[in-house]
Amino acid sequence: MKFKAILLFFIVTTFSCKPNKEEQIDTFKEITKLVDIYANQTLEKNNINSLAFAIYKDEEIYKNYYGEIDKGANNTPDDNTLYEIASITKVFAGSLAAKAVLENKITLNDDIRKYLIGDYTNLEFEGTPITIKNLLTHTIGLKNKTPKRLKEVTDSVNKGYFENKPFTYTINHLLEELKTVTVNKKPGTVYAYNSVGPELVAYILEQVYQKPYSILLQAFLDELNMKNTYLLDSNFDDNRVVNSYNNGKLAPLNKNPLLGATAGLVTTLPDLITFMKFQLESDNPIVKESVKQLFEDDDDNLVAYLWEGLGVGEEEGFYYSKTGTSSGVQSGLLLCPDSDYGLILIMNSNSDAALNNWENLFYGIENELIKYPKLNSVAFLENTLLHDTDNGIKKLKQQLKDTTNYYTNNDNLNAIAYQLLNNKKTEDALKIFNLQLELFPNHFNSYDSLGEFYFTTKALFNYKKSLEFNPENENAKIFIQKIEEITAK
Repeated sequence: MKFKAILLFFIVTTFSCKPNKEEQIDTFKEITKLVDIYANQTLEKNNINSLAFAIYKDEEIYKNYYGEIDKGANNTPDDNTLYEIASITKVFAGSLAAKAVLENKITLNDDIRKYLIGDYTNLEFEGTPITIKNLLTHTIGLKNKTPKRLKEVTDSVNKGYFENKPFTYTINHLLEELKTVTVNKKPGTVYAYNSVGPELVAYILEQVYQKPYSILLQAFLDELNMKNTYLLDSNFDDNRVVNSYNNGKLAPLNKNPLLGATAGLVTTLPDLITFMKFQLESDNPIVKESVKQLFEDDDDNLVAYLWEGLGVGEEEGFYYSKTGTSSGVQSGLLLCPDSDYGLILIMNSNSDAALNNWENLFYGIENELIKYPKLNSVAFLENTLLHDTDNGIKKLKQQLKDTTNYYTNNDNLNAIAYQLLNNKKTEDALKIFNLQLELFPNHFNSYDSLGEFYFTTKALFNYKKSLEFNPENENAKIFIQKIEEITAK
């Protein structure tokens, strides 16, 4: 008996002295599951045909494809699928400009007329000339940001007029039009997104290197080993270019009549990943130069070498981005070197609803990357919270005890509560609103949402009950209308 007692004491003592370690999980593998969840939830809204997605974190990469290129055709995109990247094309011109600055071929403060042959005395405002920096930051100051004939051609491209016809407008036509434009704002002071600046950057690069812009671009792509990136109308298998849709109709390609610095590149997801890795991993001085902030205005427009969406986040540090919108493709590239993450998202659909879904998905995943390696508990348990709310709450509370690996926030719970409310699951919605208040007792929205819940449910019930007894009660009718307007938002 004494031996058994001693043995029992030893076992209890040994195991009780072991530290309470939280479960070790593969956080990158888990966040890839989250990407899949978010992507599939987005496709379920039925506004987007297909998605190409990639995330980068600490030199780990996850990519995947979702949906169908053509609805009902069972043709999911793959590594060979070519996408128009529209305005993301600009950052390649920006990188080449950064290279030229580093090689002392140009300076940012050069008057662009130094590289233009002919009379361009009009390209200044009260003695202040347009500089290369202005071209790179969309601050050239033109009265009409797109010259008349170029705008007509661009509008025709968007309508598909040049789909099977040669262009009647070239860089030389643009140079002639520039002799007639008016500069009515001091260059470098007013941001006005345009296509003229990047194309003039490409033209100036041609002058200083004495090579066509397409050759300069191709050399840069070869250096990066981007073997599946092409300018539209160059020599490649254009059958690989994805079909894209605008409001459900087949969209034309957004071809570029000029040099190819504004738009016109097509590429694959793997090639864009290569470019993302170049930005985040390379010690090439072009990267550092090309993301230097060159302009900022009162509206928080921050621009580098045609990169936009620059900023410094409290949690993530420095970040920069570029999006591209063609007639039927929306693409986005986000890079955060301080936190070593990146994000690529492409869809082959374009409509107001699709763009809204795309934006929510893009920035939703960005928020998860900012919090990484912590994982969003509500996102993993969303289905359970919506369909088995009591069990979902139990699992959520248990999971959130592991503060090393999991987190949630007020907005996540709030969205679940309103989904339940919209699905007429009033009691379950109230449980989530109360959980929101329990977990975030100092957040204004916890009280605001709970107040709105009681207003829209209890008040609506009572006003409708009042109408049953007095159908002429105008006051009840007015408040019922107000409540229904609120819940419909």
